[in-house]
Amino acid sequence: MKSSRSGKWQKGKQGGGRSNAPQPKRSVGQGDAYITGWNGVRECLASDKVKVHQVWLDPRKMNETDWKGIRQYGRQIEETGAKETPYGPLTQGIAALVKLPEAPDLDELLDDLVERGETPLLVVLDQVEDPMNLGQILRTCEGAGVHGLVVAKHRAIHLNQTVAQVSQGAFAWVPLIEAGNLRQTIDHLKQRGVWTVGTAVDPRAKPWHAVDMRDPLALVMGAEGKGLRRLTQESCDHLVYLPMAGRLDSLNVGAATAAVVFEAVRQRAAAEPSEG
Repeated sequence: MKSSRSGKWQKGKQGGGRSNAPQPKRSVGQGDAYITGWNGVRECLASDKVKVHQVWLDPRKMNETDWKGIRQYGRQIEETGAKETPYGPLTQGIAALVKLPEAPDLDELLDDLVERGETPLLVVLDQVEDPMNLGQILRTCEGAGVHGLVVAKHRAIHLNQTVAQVSQGAFAWVPLIEAGNLRQTIDHLKQRGVWTVGTAVDPRAKPWHAVDMRDPLALVMGAEGKGLRRLTQESCDHLVYLPMAGRLDSLNVGAATAAVVFEAVRQRAAAEPSEG
């Protein structure tokens, strides 16, 4: 839908005019999320995987360049001078109510990568329960170009309001797949030609840089505190650990995921022929 706005703020049937009056709080519907802040809202608007129901913004906190960036998406926008919307605070002067994307099918994702000639890079989480960690891992995965994130369907956190907000819009781009049985999913990945590398503090584990990560790969990360379950470890082709120089023997799952994912990215970049 093309916007009829010329760049100046004006009242209209869709804009609704500017209102400073406080509004009663509403509950976010099932499958929806209320996203605040410029980064998160911008990514939701740019992604075809996310349906945006409504955008609110405060023109006093928006320059002309930002406004043009929002306007190009042709979404319904409500101008407001209030500090809050019916769903919560107006952080950084912008917020949106969106529908969270549906969980995709793993085989369809892999088939699509084959058609595009890309070498799969996936992350698998073994019963990670902290929404802050999942949100941070989504952000890491998007920044590293990870093709998909697999989470356990049971005893694990899934995509919700907190996860979406913490991810800063990464949830709009990284496919989040739910696995009913994680061990069977890992075995299926192996059948599809994907190598599985788990992180564990274990005598069998090799240093993270000693394993070749250039082939089709799924990095399997353990839960907060307990790490990878024994059966999950046994399902992996390789186990790796992150050498620690201090007194602690492990990192938070979000930090560990970032370290291992970018090691895979580094190895793949180093293997590419240099230009010139």
